[in-house]
Amino acid sequence: MVVSFLSCQNKKEVYNVPNFPTEKRLTSHIITDSALIAYSYGMCVDDQNIYILSLVDNNWIQVYDKQTGALAGSGVKQGQGPGEVVMGISFYFDRESHLFNVYDQSQMRMNTYRFDREKQSFLFVDSKSFSDYKGVVRRAWPLENEAFLIDGQLGKDTIGLKRFQLFSKGNIEAEYNRFPVSETEKNPVFITASVSVSPDKRKMAVGTLFGGILEFFQLSDDINISSTCYFYSPEVNFSGGSLLPTDQTVYGFSALCATDALLYSVLIADKDPNQFNKICSFDWKGNEIAKYQTDCLVFNLCASDTDTNRLYAIAISQEKGFYLVSFDLE
Repeated sequence: MVVSFLSCQNKKEVYNVPNFPTEKRLTSHIITDSALIAYSYGMCVDDQNIYILSLVDNNWIQVYDKQTGALAGSGVKQGQGPGEVVMGISFYFDRESHLFNVYDQSQMRMNTYRFDREKQSFLFVDSKSFSDYKGVVRRAWPLENEAFLIDGQLGKDTIGLKRFQLFSKGNIEAEYNRFPVSETEKNPVFITASVSVSPDKRKMAVGTLFGGILEFFQLSDDINISSTCYFYSPEVNFSGGSLLPTDQTVYGFSALCATDALLYSVLIADKDPNQFNKICSFDWKGNEIAKYQTDCLVFNLCASDTDTNRLYAIAISQEKGFYLVSFDLE
């Protein structure tokens, strides 16, 4: 097993605000503003539909036609029975198998489903439980060869805050427990960070909401950090198990969406946590590519490798609540 331990850094990190070579304004195109959408824990898109992990009418996944906005199906009941989900916290679409993976944090279980377009419902395929293993699994994503990327506390050593484990066939094959800040009291900001795994399952990005630190990883038989971008310092207080902002807190990444070529993000970059109106893209080396000023507040977003010039998003407003939009990047 390969283990990367908590690193001790002797110098303070240097933060520089991102500098994007391309800046544009984007006009949103409303797909539907009449759909019933609750808080979204993730979204994805294929050649026909948008899929949202959002608990509505006791169903965890909502499906909408990406052209018309019409409801195209729903499913995955809330509950503790076979194929049911109590608390869906992470969502992954496998483009090769066309399977959907939902991690149930409450039951520490990864459920897999297939969408039946004719029946407009989800078929339960398989389930992987992590409850028999010592430690906590906060989130999980499927990788190749029946392996899983774990955000949690698995492994023999459960002392201290841990980050990522590579889990395969009942064993922890690798761990990554380093934090990119020298002040250990700021480590908890990375537990609440956004995480996105690329469609090819070979790359991962992690972006903090408190401050703006963006990490890029390579995934294979190990978990290797490839680049770290320091944009805004995570100025927070940690009290009673909760992260509390200060008057110096700048908010960073509220959502991430990975393709094989680029990482898209909602970057707040403001002391006001409600400024969800900037979409920023990076390559997998951590280079800034483009910043897009949007005409709406973007709560979540997704992209397709086959439709590279378009993004799909859940927007939010006081008048409409949550609604579906698309953006044409060119």
